[in-house]
Amino acid sequence: MVEVVVDVREQASQVPALLEELGAKVKLRTLSVADYVVSERVGIERKSARDFLSSLFSGRLFDQASRLSEAYEKPLILIQGYLEEELEYFSNFSAIWGSLFSLSLEMGVAVLQARDELSVARAIFTLARREQEKRRSKPRIRAKPKMLNMEEKQIFLVSGLPSVGAELAERLLTHFRTPRRVFAAREGELMKVPGIGREKARSIARVLDAEFRSYRQKLLEE
Repeated sequence: MVEVVVDVREQASQVPALLEELGAKVKLRTLSVADYVVSERVGIERKSARDFLSSLFSGRLFDQASRLSEAYEKPLILIQGYLEEELEYFSNFSAIWGSLFSLSLEMGVAVLQARDELSVARAIFTLARREQEKRRSKPRIRAKPKMLNMEEKQIFLVSGLPSVGAELAERLLTHFRTPRRVFAAREGELMKVPGIGREKARSIARVLDAEFRSYRQKLLEE
């Protein structure tokens, strides 16, 4: 059976479930580098097209790519969606193309694009099967855990909200500037962030506003 190691924060997307539907055995782990590991030599970072461009201009993209290439022999960034559809929001085309050339030609990080979550899952499954059946190489986490920096701690904190992965957490923090402001935001304010609709905003607000009751308290009340 094809195995794929998946970072726990990717559960906010449908990709892990789609991988299982395709026949993969998904192993959830807390990964310090990569979102998906399909063999000893291949680690994959998944990014939406918009978040790829945002991380490029925030300076985080090349740091992530550097860590990915240090950990895996064949690093891959898999972009969900198409960059050309997002270019209308950005005017610096040369920087975008320059980043793609730098990643592939100078850093040795392959960059591929897939239409949606299903296409992403199919690409990961196909690559995992190719690596594991033809090269007989099982997934292996090669990067050692590292201390998180302040930005990563903030993203980890916010990504604990319902249906909020690392990418959406970064988007929330970019919009609200601090985790405290994210947690204090009302439903209408949350919905101003791309990727958060009414239902997701309500789900987040429900968790933040619900009164905590321990398991012991519930037993006593019953």
